[in-house]
Amino acid sequence: MINMKTIEFLKKNNISPTKQRVDLAEIIFREKQHFTAADLIEVVAQTGLKISQATIYNTLCLFEKKNILKTIDLQNDCKFYDTNLSPHHHLYNTSTNILTDIKEEEINFSRLPNIPKSLVIEKTEVLIKVKNKN
Repeated sequence: MINMKTIEFLKKNNISPTKQRVDLAEIIFREKQHFTAADLIEVVAQTGLKISQATIYNTLCLFEKKNILKTIDLQNDCKFYDTNLSPHHHLYNTSTNILTDIKEEEINFSRLPNIPKSLVIEKTEVLIKVKNKN
């Protein structure tokens, strides 16, 4: 069953609501969550939807470009997608590959580096990497 709220959400963000995009948006935005493209591919397969990996990657890229999905790039480790667009920080456990939110007010900066006068700080986000003790 097609969810009209999802279609309106996509249209409001200037995204053409194809069936695959609506299906993926239903999965992605059902809750605030972190996930990788591989996680999404697995969920899509489990639900029985017939959506190619290329369409999944292209849709993730489109949602990111339209600023309805945030990317947390952990360089060589992996790339996570985040549906929580409010300002916040992250804790990444390299042992479990789990990314967790840290509320913005839980981290305070005593000072920031000097930046060129031609620039202004847009936002400051912290990523703390941890691993399980032996």
